[in-house]
Amino acid sequence: MKFRSKMVLAYTTVALLLSLVLGVVIARISLQYEMNSQKNNLQISAKSFVSQMDEKLGRMDAIMNYILSDSVLLNSMSLLAENKEGDIPNRYVLDAKSNLGIGLTTEYIMKNSYRTVFFNYSSFLASSATYTTGDGIVPKQRLISDFDVDEIPYLKSVTAANGDSVIVAPHPDYWVYEKKVPVYSLMKSLRGDGMGFLEVENKVEDLELLEKADPEMEFLIVVNGEELLYASDKGYEEELSESDLKRLESLAGAEVLTEQGTIYTRASSSDFDLMVLAYKKNPMIGKERGQLFFIAFVSTLVTFGFSLMMIIFWSGVLTRPIKRFQETVENTNIENLLDNQHLDKAGGTDELQDLIHAYQIMMERLDEAVLKEKQAAQLQLQAQFDTLQAQIDPHFIYNVLNTISSRAILDSDDTICEICGSLGSMLRYSTNNIERYATVGKELEYLEDYFYLMKARHENSMEISIDVDSGIREQIIPKMTLQQLVENCVKHGFKNMDTGRHISVTGRVLENRWILKVQDNGSGVSEAKLQELRKKLEEVRRDILERMMPAEMEIGGMGMVNTYARCLLLYRDDFIFEMENDPENGGFAVNIGKWISPDAAKD
Repeated sequence: MKFRSKMVLAYTTVALLLSLVLGVVIARISLQYEMNSQKNNLQISAKSFVSQMDEKLGRMDAIMNYILSDSVLLNSMSLLAENKEGDIPNRYVLDAKSNLGIGLTTEYIMKNSYRTVFFNYSSFLASSATYTTGDGIVPKQRLISDFDVDEIPYLKSVTAANGDSVIVAPHPDYWVYEKKVPVYSLMKSLRGDGMGFLEVENKVEDLELLEKADPEMEFLIVVNGEELLYASDKGYEEELSESDLKRLESLAGAEVLTEQGTIYTRASSSDFDLMVLAYKKNPMIGKERGQLFFIAFVSTLVTFGFSLMMIIFWSGVLTRPIKRFQETVENTNIENLLDNQHLDKAGGTDELQDLIHAYQIMMERLDEAVLKEKQAAQLQLQAQFDTLQAQIDPHFIYNVLNTISSRAILDSDDTICEICGSLGSMLRYSTNNIERYATVGKELEYLEDYFYLMKARHENSMEISIDVDSGIREQIIPKMTLQQLVENCVKHGFKNMDTGRHISVTGRVLENRWILKVQDNGSGVSEAKLQELRKKLEEVRRDILERMMPAEMEIGGMGMVNTYARCLLLYRDDFIFEMENDPENGGFAVNIGKWISPDAAKD
């Protein structure tokens, strides 16, 4: 048997034993976790019942506050209380009773209570109509016409509360002759001599609609300390048992109580004298235990299977570093030459680590060589721009211009002499390869010679204006930048225009930048052409700033793209370049400039 097979067999035996132990531990932990989950769910459900009861009682309390906030109803109650001796005119008494009868029969009161009544010591009773949802029919009920306040069985605790709201345990509806529906009430004794009482009733059977997450859970609603308001278990007695009363006392300082396989918990209302005792019998039944043991068994199998796979995996760990090194070499390219630091943690023998280290050194040297190649490409880009300035033989041009100027002098033609002089100045400026950059002031001098030639060529049908701040004239820009932008206006901006052509060159120093603007009043650029030009400029930007590649340019092609590339090469990320059609004045405008610091702007 090979060593690898022996190692797999030995570790498989150990893994099997550990998996069995783990299965037992998981089973115990799962049982405990499930029991804790049952307890937590019971606590949450008890708090949910309290919250639902708070909402119901809150609506009942809001009805009483709504009635007491109505000045007409409150004045009517006061008037009836003052009429003990019958000395108030009868028509005022009748009006007060009528106001109370109408005031209690509102949509809000009828929807939120089964019945709302007001009664006083003079045996006067005013009641809202009971409301039946669905068909909207208000059933006719015969109310009692004569009663003795002292005979009402649940009035003693209400009177003792001195104006506070009191929950009345379930009782038959006291105010009808027949079909006395079991109700529970929220009552209040009105402050004032003989003012009377307000009672808001709801049916006990509505409490069956309380939502509970677990159908196997039961609960008791206890009010006023020991009175049973509702029991979800239909077989429960009408009064709170002595054992449940003791459980409520025991749960005052504990969250969950366990007795004979049943778990209990209690929740109390902060707004009303109300408690909920929630309980669940046999929370861990046989089916649930079987499920937990099944989960533990599956966990054991999964753990053993995973362990077996890991054993087989680690048995070949000696060959894995070599495989990883091979994949890294195969996937290495120019973009990720240094993406091999993970090989330091690949493991393996010392000899393999030495090989990895030598490979990393080689990649570092290769990366340095690639960087130098990129720098050489940038120098090549600059050389292309220099070549563009020396594309014609200047000496030949000078000799021709001198010949033309001499003939003009003989013919007394000053205009030709001036043209030759301007053209000669332009050639001396543009063919000077020693200086690739110039100040804005020199560019403007060169531009004036160019303007003179353009006016002569177009017979003064073109107007040209220059307005540049003195603070910009010392800024450095690539040579012939402004002339190229103006030439672009002349070539492309005045289609179908023979007169009224105007080109303006303006320059301003702003808070944190300076801007030169070249604008014509021509026909502008189509949106498709403008988008195409912007796309080309973005490609040039990526080539120069990100890829460090020379921009594709042609000899004699000193247009918008080449101007953008030369300025970008000089200013890098500080370069400002904008171009747009002018919707107000017409024509096309190009802005070039540079971001500067606030201190530099002040200087």
